[in-house]
Amino acid sequence: MRKFSRKLVLFLQALVCSFISFAQTGDKVEILGAKNFEFLKSAGRNVSKLIGDVQLKQKRTFMYCDSALIFETENLVEAFEHVRINHNDSVTITGDYLLYDGNSKKAFIKGHVTLVDKNMTLTTEQLDYDLNNQFGYYAHGGTILSKENKLTSMVGYYFARKNEFFFKSDVVLTNPEYNMTSDTLLYNTFTKTSYFFGPTTIISKTDRIFCENGWYNTQSDQSQFSKNAVIFTDRKMLKADSLFYDRKNQLGKAFRRIHVYDSVQNVHLYGNTGISNGKTKITFVNGNSYALKIMDGKDSLFLSADTLLVAEKTKKQKQMMKAYRHVKIFKSDMQALCDSLVYITDDSTMRMYHSPILWSGLNQMFSDTICFFINNNRLDSFDLLSDAMIISKERGNHFNQIKGRYMKGSLDSSQLRQIRVFGNGQSIFYAKEDSLHYTGVNVIDCSVMDFMFLKGQLDKATFITSPDATLYPPNEKKPEELRLKGFKWFENRRPGKPKY
Repeated sequence: MRKFSRKLVLFLQALVCSFISFAQTGDKVEILGAKNFEFLKSAGRNVSKLIGDVQLKQKRTFMYCDSALIFETENLVEAFEHVRINHNDSVTITGDYLLYDGNSKKAFIKGHVTLVDKNMTLTTEQLDYDLNNQFGYYAHGGTILSKENKLTSMVGYYFARKNEFFFKSDVVLTNPEYNMTSDTLLYNTFTKTSYFFGPTTIISKTDRIFCENGWYNTQSDQSQFSKNAVIFTDRKMLKADSLFYDRKNQLGKAFRRIHVYDSVQNVHLYGNTGISNGKTKITFVNGNSYALKIMDGKDSLFLSADTLLVAEKTKKQKQMMKAYRHVKIFKSDMQALCDSLVYITDDSTMRMYHSPILWSGLNQMFSDTICFFINNNRLDSFDLLSDAMIISKERGNHFNQIKGRYMKGSLDSSQLRQIRVFGNGQSIFYAKEDSLHYTGVNVIDCSVMDFMFLKGQLDKATFITSPDATLYPPNEKKPEELRLKGFKWFENRRPGKPKY
């Protein structure tokens, strides 16, 4: 009994001394309770051994565990089993083992580690946490759950005051709407915004996105992508130096070096700025904009304009492409100019408006409006609507000419095959004895006329309704006198092969 009393007195003395020491510094770890207590002296170090429902405190930080060792001189705590830290009633950390430095307020926790704050839950096997600066770090893999978002990575840094995580290596963010993989990612748990640095891929049911720099807000579903940024949908590809995407409104905006590919229409669009609306199924591109359409596997149709529009087929609209202002078309065997153009995929028609000009081989055609038809990706036929005229150059200042109110033409391998003139028909053709000598000039007025061509040159003419014809000797009239009203030769405006 006397021996037990002596031990109890020693224990109480040690405990009092410990509390006095803690109280003197104000930063010492306090012992709030334990089922068993033992005071040890080892190599000149004062060690308190606590067992059973251990409760510790340092200012507003509370620690709980099954057992602990407290090194008084170093102000260190080593805690074991069912470890729990509560800091400022805002952060709770649990694990199997804790090493805590009371001076620096830095904790090392390992074994089934969980960190919980008001915005997320982190699980990992090993965590370093600075309670003073509210900074955490893990390097052996971790998982964060934040409402509907789940994020995993090999390395992670947590800045509690900023509500930010910085992740590195094998980063995966999973959301009910999409999955994101990245090399490096910064995530704000309060704003629900991810910032990515390095190769990043975002995959959803409706699209697939790749970039090497950008941000994504999981609440607003808005994002900004740059550096090799590209968006794939079920039928389109959108690529640019910088992309803005609003998934909820299905709205994409692109800036600088834009490339849009429509796999259904087999059309490539290029430009400096663009807008793609998934709800209206319409895409605009402007600023040095041009389009490429693969026609027959060997040849392409090049089209440039100030603004290009591509519309997908819906219940309310046809599938089409439109071009506005300064429109140029180049194909190896056909070129054109106009101020606006509409290409309707459903019926394979292309309409050119506002002083259009069409070149096919040696022939130049123009009218108020030109409409031509595409069959099996080849130009098949055309209509020249109102004040139509076709001109081909013979030699020097000599020109063959056909004029009428309205014309219909057909092509063979994109070369003129047949022309029919309806109303107010006029023609001037140089009759040849051979390739070098003319026998005369035919000037004919006829309401309805047919012309057949061979390899793009006139082969046969048929004058159907009341022709009035005059054959002039070769040199009787000056070339300038042999011009139909409205004659214009635009060869200097003919588009050449584009450089792109």
